[in-house]
Amino acid sequence: MPLVKSLYEPHVKEKNISEGITMPIEKLVMLLAGKIISENPGYVIKAYADDSGKENLKKKIIEILDAGSYYYTGGRQDLINRIFNFMFGYGGLQKYIDDEDVSDIDGTAFNEFSITKNGERIPVDINFGDKKTFDAYCRMVAVRSGGFLNEDDTHCRTTDLKRKLRINVSISPRNVSGPAISIRKHREKAYTYSDLEKLGMLDMASKTILESVAGTNKSILFCGKGAAGKTTILRTFINSLPKLERVLVVESDAEIYPDKKFTIEQKTKKPGEGGQPVDLEMLIRDGLTMSLDTYCIGELVGPEAYSFIKASCTGHRMLGTIHSSGAEEALDRLVSLASGGMSNDSVERVMVSAAAGINMIVYLKKFKVMSICEITGFNAGKPKYTILYERGAQ
Repeated sequence: MPLVKSLYEPHVKEKNISEGITMPIEKLVMLLAGKIISENPGYVIKAYADDSGKENLKKKIIEILDAGSYYYTGGRQDLINRIFNFMFGYGGLQKYIDDEDVSDIDGTAFNEFSITKNGERIPVDINFGDKKTFDAYCRMVAVRSGGFLNEDDTHCRTTDLKRKLRINVSISPRNVSGPAISIRKHREKAYTYSDLEKLGMLDMASKTILESVAGTNKSILFCGKGAAGKTTILRTFINSLPKLERVLVVESDAEIYPDKKFTIEQKTKKPGEGGQPVDLEMLIRDGLTMSLDTYCIGELVGPEAYSFIKASCTGHRMLGTIHSSGAEEALDRLVSLASGGMSNDSVERVMVSAAAGINMIVYLKKFKVMSICEITGFNAGKPKYTILYERGAQ
């Protein structure tokens, strides 16, 4: 019998013994999972994609167990099952992943977590024990979704398409305070207008406006700060468009997940993902040759705003979200972003185009529609607005 390097019993405090070392099963699972993630990340990625990959990963785990003489009194298969559950679930975060009303899960330290539920941020009791354990967890979540983390690349933004999650992970040395994770979660089934009215995002007046606009050709910007509900209401709006209206949705990371038929979803391809990189500007330009009715840019954050503005003046409906502190500030923010992609156009000329091409702005705050403005022209260097709706003004 080979020398026992490590002997593990569940719920036993770590201690040195003559035969080896004992520790809680949770720590053993973390140790072995961390070893696989750091040394064989390809096995994890493939296993996350299909069942044949899981079989190959199982063989690799057995190799590691045999090579290291790791033992667990609960049995090898039980240990493998625990490793799989850890790698392909979300551990202590899982119940919040499964809660349809939770939109965000944020961990700023191994014992410091909050969730956002229906627009309200709430502290939750999650504790990974220490920084090292939490670091291994963050790396595992990133790697299995195709992300990459090491001492040189210490931030990763990736997507769990199966569960409709956008995941941001940062580790040391970028994070001085230690590893952190941010998960934006999207519902399996989109809200309807009636659902949003029950939740308080909409009232009868704002709901009526959006329902009526869906049947027109008007272009709309949904604005507000992060986690205000922009993507939630945009998904509902797209689903309410006329049945045969053909829509193209382009995003850096999949987040909208429309349920509407006759919709094409595309995402960018970042450098390092193989082949030629594809950015949002390229997707917008290519989309204009596809005989579509509506173009949606999930989140406007850079020079693609210039292509968005130009496309809005072609007669197509344009939809998008943007970070802004109010409805009337949204166009200024849009043009400011567009300046990074402008060639010979002046800021004023681009603002004129934006005011001509974009018809309406919907402003949200804390998961509530606060105002809806119609852009009615351009005068003295500024867009002209007509307020169609203000919360509490009826």
